[in-house]
Amino acid sequence: MLKKLIILTISLLVIIAALIGMSSKEIFKQEGYFARSSNGLNVGSYIDFALPNQHDEQISLSDNTKKVIFVFAKSTGHTVKQYLAAQPSDFLTSKDMLFVADISPMPVAIRNLMAMPDLKKSAYSVLLTFEPTLTKPFMDESKKDKIIVVTLDKKQIINVVYATNEKELIDAIK
Repeated sequence: MLKKLIILTISLLVIIAALIGMSSKEIFKQEGYFARSSNGLNVGSYIDFALPNQHDEQISLSDNTKKVIFVFAKSTGHTVKQYLAAQPSDFLTSKDMLFVADISPMPVAIRNLMAMPDLKKSAYSVLLTFEPTLTKPFMDESKKDKIIVVTLDKKQIINVVYATNEKELIDAIK
């Protein structure tokens, strides 16, 4: 009995290792994506980007986009995700709003096996910065644990609000 259990455990570990190995390749194509900012996520800064969403569709910032929600930490991403899950599926588009989440620190295997399948179930689009070069123009280390909501006028930031919970997020996107 013990011998069978050991063989089963080893077999399971081999299968898990093989799955992790197969899923450790980047799933996003590398070309065509960009992120630019003239001065970070600060009032007066011009921003522009073309990023993949969870379905690997390229989404570009439009002159008509009014607000963008940025998250750079797992906990703030969960806060936004929980709020958006309770909204109608067209909530973001009806408000000319985008949601950008930084997944660059996440190991590729974890991203492919766990995060992406979960994100693909979302009724709304999540734009993803999957490598540090896409995150750098927007990331401020001192504010990475905040939900950052920027209001735009033709890609120029005219207001920045920081939120730490759902109530503050709701106030920021009004």
